[in-house]
Amino acid sequence: METKRKLDYLQEALELGRQRDYAGAAQLLEEAIARQEGVEPEVLLLLGRAYHTLQRYPRALALFRDYIRLEPASAQGYFFAGRTYLALGMNQQALPLLRKALEIRPDDPQVLAMLGIACLKSKRSREAVDFLQKAVELAPENQKFYRSYLNALLIRGIRLCRVGETELGAQMLQFVLDNGIQSPLPHLELGRVYRETGQLTQALAHYTAACQLAPQDTSIRWYRATLLMALNKTQEALEEIETIRELGGEVPELSWNAELVERFMIRSFLAEGAWSRAARACGLWLRKRGPDPMVHAMYAEALRNMGDLERAYNHLSKALEVASQQIELRYAQLMLAWEREDWETLQKTLSILQRMNGDPAIIQRFRALAIDHASQDDKAVIAQLQQAIRNTGPSPELMFALAQRYFHIGLPDLAEGWYARTIQVQALHERAYLGSIASLELLVQEGQTDVVDTLIQRYKAYLERWPDNRRIRREFALFLVKQQQYEAAQSELEDLLTWETDNRTLRRLLAYVYRKNRRYRDAAILLKGVLKEDPQNIGVLLEFIGCMDRSNLKKYSYPILEKAAKHFKNSVDVALALGDAAYRDKKIEQALDAYREAAARNGEDPRPYQRMALVYKRQGILEMADRYEKEANIRQNRKNKLPNSQKKL
Repeated sequence: METKRKLDYLQEALELGRQRDYAGAAQLLEEAIARQEGVEPEVLLLLGRAYHTLQRYPRALALFRDYIRLEPASAQGYFFAGRTYLALGMNQQALPLLRKALEIRPDDPQVLAMLGIACLKSKRSREAVDFLQKAVELAPENQKFYRSYLNALLIRGIRLCRVGETELGAQMLQFVLDNGIQSPLPHLELGRVYRETGQLTQALAHYTAACQLAPQDTSIRWYRATLLMALNKTQEALEEIETIRELGGEVPELSWNAELVERFMIRSFLAEGAWSRAARACGLWLRKRGPDPMVHAMYAEALRNMGDLERAYNHLSKALEVASQQIELRYAQLMLAWEREDWETLQKTLSILQRMNGDPAIIQRFRALAIDHASQDDKAVIAQLQQAIRNTGPSPELMFALAQRYFHIGLPDLAEGWYARTIQVQALHERAYLGSIASLELLVQEGQTDVVDTLIQRYKAYLERWPDNRRIRREFALFLVKQQQYEAAQSELEDLLTWETDNRTLRRLLAYVYRKNRRYRDAAILLKGVLKEDPQNIGVLLEFIGCMDRSNLKKYSYPILEKAAKHFKNSVDVALALGDAAYRDKKIEQALDAYREAAARNGEDPRPYQRMALVYKRQGILEMADRYEKEANIRQNRKNKLPNSQKKL
């Protein structure tokens, strides 16, 4: 009978899924999970898939994790969990799950394709090509697989070209183009390869094709202009430069030649913040034309902005070897020394700039930063930083240094102001955000409730920019719970659940927040999973029952509690909960029996007697009601006289 009922609701859920009524399927399966004593793995899997389709990804992952625990030899749990992680953009988390699915089902084209996509998104292009090629071979009619295979070949081809395997890489890229991929990327890479190998006509053809696919991209047009100049097609090159000007590029009126076009192209890349393009163009220039101080300097600037500080230092040093009196190079040296925390070079460069009559504002700014690094005299350093800011303007480096000083001497209100100013000037200054959050937290702890909203907004802004910082997200979620902002806390806790699906404490906290948001059914599903892992936890059991009672699942509470009362033979709370469920279901005698059992388990607990007095009173049996009320009062009075350490919480 039980098996037939299970098959019935599973078939009904599948049919609802076929009708795209995923919410209806989820509701049916949630009810099944709530009423089952033992959770059926198939129900967990189907509900997880329904949640995935409804984009309830954290809850889907929690269910897939429970399914894997129950069915570790099944590929489905790993596959669907991996798919959900991919939907969240968490590619590194998807990979091991999909590899495990493939280990179990090595010839499944769906698994192969999904693993190939995960590898592609994780920058593992060689593996992506291998897996997707096999998927295409097993399911040649599947156009999605083939499209993904072409994308993998595109990325792999570019990677091979970048590491010097240009022949194979170019073959892959040409195959991609021949099979319908319309993108400037393969043309740009093939253009670069042919240009660097001296095949300028072929390079020009690909840059021309890229321009047709991305006509507003002035960077591509600069590449094309340089090739036209190199091929002595001067008039066409000048026409291309005029097109760049018409598209909004800042192009001066000059007597253009090939070298000047290439140099100006690099400058335009730097102005646009296209650091990698600028770096590649500088590298090509130096290989083709030999050392040039300004090109080395531009190369250093591109590398510095890409975070490659050591290579930037090497190129700037080469520029200074040739043009040591170029004051702009000394300014670049100053900035690079500060970013590398090379304080000796910074001090030497400041002295050189002083002798060269460099910009006083720049010298003062970096001298203040050097003093901030070297001195422990907070008062003197703060005075230096303040003076530098007044004289040189709102530099983010100076304002952040001042904020740090104020924070470390215990003035979080002043620190927060300077952290905020730093963020206004440099929106991606991560340390300023973290300092601001720490300062605002201290102010809240000191009782300044007027900054709570500011702190919440600062947390949000930080997590929008750096969403993978789980420590900050956890702190934010707990702060929101403390502030009783449960809707916002729910969102943050769900994000954390995607990273920590097996964190039982997190699940229970999220269930608590669901209850506060009156999402009792969602809380019940989470707590059922916790209960399966920790079946002896009476607190979780009672929370689960409470959620069922508030989510139209109360009819299942009584049979669950009936079994629990037999299992937890010493628990007054379980017996009381059983009595409450029976009374709610109008099972008066069973309710009274449960309350008597609770009284027998702890004769000093007033609660069973209070419950029995209430039942008899509502039944109109006043004599019994009075009797039990007196018994309850006696026990309550005795309890009130106990020292706090002996009272039952």
